[in-house]
Amino acid sequence: MSLIHPVLYVGQKFVGTAADKRGVILSNAISLSLLGLSLILFVFYYIWFDWNFVTIAIPCVGLLACVSILLNAMGHTHGSRVWICLLIPGLITALSIYSKQIYYASQEELDYFTFRFIVLGTCSFPWIFFSIREKKYLIGCALAGLSILMLFDPLHSAFGVGYNKPYMSIEMYYFTNIVIFISYCILISALAFLKWVSEKNEQRSLDLIEELHQANELLTEKNAEIEAQSAELQAQSDVLQNNQKDLVNAYDIIQEQKERLFSKNQLLSTELLAKNKDLTDTNSELIKHNNELRQFSYTVSHNLRGPVASLLGLVDLVAPEKFQPEDAEVMQHIRISAENLDTIIKDLTKIIDIRHDIFKIRQKIILQNEVHDTVQLLQKDVHQHNIEIRTNFTACPHIYSVKPMVHSILYNLLSNAIKYRSPERPPVIEVSARESDRYTVLEVRDNGMGMDLKQHKDNIFKLYKRFHFHTEGKGLGLYLVKLQAEALGGTVDVESELNRFTTFKVYLRKPDDVERQILYKESYAEIFFDARLNATGVIWAGPVTGEQYRHAYRKCLDFVKTYNSPNYIADISRQGHIEDSDLQWMLDSILPEAARNGLRRIATIRHDAEDEHVQEYMRRIAEQLLTLNIISRYFRTFQEATAWLEQENELLSLKSANTRR
Repeated sequence: MSLIHPVLYVGQKFVGTAADKRGVILSNAISLSLLGLSLILFVFYYIWFDWNFVTIAIPCVGLLACVSILLNAMGHTHGSRVWICLLIPGLITALSIYSKQIYYASQEELDYFTFRFIVLGTCSFPWIFFSIREKKYLIGCALAGLSILMLFDPLHSAFGVGYNKPYMSIEMYYFTNIVIFISYCILISALAFLKWVSEKNEQRSLDLIEELHQANELLTEKNAEIEAQSAELQAQSDVLQNNQKDLVNAYDIIQEQKERLFSKNQLLSTELLAKNKDLTDTNSELIKHNNELRQFSYTVSHNLRGPVASLLGLVDLVAPEKFQPEDAEVMQHIRISAENLDTIIKDLTKIIDIRHDIFKIRQKIILQNEVHDTVQLLQKDVHQHNIEIRTNFTACPHIYSVKPMVHSILYNLLSNAIKYRSPERPPVIEVSARESDRYTVLEVRDNGMGMDLKQHKDNIFKLYKRFHFHTEGKGLGLYLVKLQAEALGGTVDVESELNRFTTFKVYLRKPDDVERQILYKESYAEIFFDARLNATGVIWAGPVTGEQYRHAYRKCLDFVKTYNSPNYIADISRQGHIEDSDLQWMLDSILPEAARNGLRRIATIRHDAEDEHVQEYMRRIAEQLLTLNIISRYFRTFQEATAWLEQENELLSLKSANTRR
């Protein structure tokens, strides 16, 4: 078997499909089988018939069948199978004809059937060697074998060795051809069906194997992914375990620190309670002393003004010529001392007013105009010392703040710059403004004597502190600047170099709301100031009595005088009925005085102006305003009234700008 096995698989490497490989193996196997059978038949022929041509031809047929193995070895796999399919039936038929020609006279009837059955058997070779897909070779070889089988008798007759035995009629002999053909059909049908079933099952098996192969490859890939993920998960698990250990350690540390903090907090709580008690006691004591100090300051500032004013009056009544020269000099010193004392008392009163927060209302301040007004007050010193004042308010032309305080800040900073000018160079003072997110920054810079901030910075803004003594001064101006800046929610800073320059930066907090600043509020009326419109206004909250009506209008007149507001808004929608006497009082007393103090426009809101009484009320006011040269308009809503005043203010600004040009 070890020698036969390599022969069986000769030529298998030249084919691809399983059916082709099987055909090659079968052709090799049948070739070997034919060789073996031919040798066996040779032996029996020799025993029965001794040496003759057929006896010698039989092993030669077996050897020719082995040519198929040689063709497979050379790669002619189709040719080898065609060779064995056509060679065997052809040689058997030829051998049958030739043997009958030699032994025709002594032949046996069996000679016409044995060769025919061998040919019938060889007709199965194409169905064994070729698959159904190899239709060309299968059908060609099958038809060739069938032709040889069916032409067996005609070929014998053609060569003069036809059947002529008297004991079987020729018709009965030819009937055997039908039997053989039927046998052929049965044999070939069975082989064809077997071939079809086997190859179909084989293809199905191949498909299943391919599917299993693909599934196996997919499973292999999945297994590889799972292994990779498992390795990653294992790595992450290791990391998580390490992190968990770190977290446990950190938790232990945190717990330990929490215990320490808890202990310290308990200790600090005890100390805090003690400190709070001390602070509460100290705060109560400070409030007490502060109230006493305020009361003392108020008493000093107000009770001393009378005697000082009397002293100044008496000094003015005394004629200087009645005294001797030395007495007149003493009297002059008395006058100067009394005036200085009066100035100090006024400054002290101003400080008290600031600390009591009297100034709250923010107005629109045109910085260029404010600086101009301040310079006018210092005009004598400005001309005398040829001082150049430069302004730059491009970045911030106006602000909303307390006008008297801003005026005082500018006055003190400008006068301070004039006092401490340098004699070595022409004095220049620069005033500018800019805005930040929360503050308006006023800057006053001079090229004067400057200061040594390292030595004096902590005392610059303290009360009655001076650093140059070549000129008069009380050391109050910068203290007032700081106090007023802080009262406006800001602060003040200074930059300076000795004998070079000094720059004061005043930070003024931007107000949150300047449109509805409450001046006076009662249940029946609310008086406000709108800085954007530069308008005083009143909103009546219900029917009012004559006393309430007159009291509210007196307050309105006071505020118009205080803030010099040219605009006025009155919402009289809920004012109620006003008696003629009260209306006449307002027309005679309030409106003329308001006009004298700069009132120029009145916007009145009354949504029910169709009422006859209301129309009469408004008509009488309109007639009086016409005589006072005050413009008035009536509106149904507050928004319409404010829009009209905004328009009037813009027109006035344009006229002022054209006039200055």
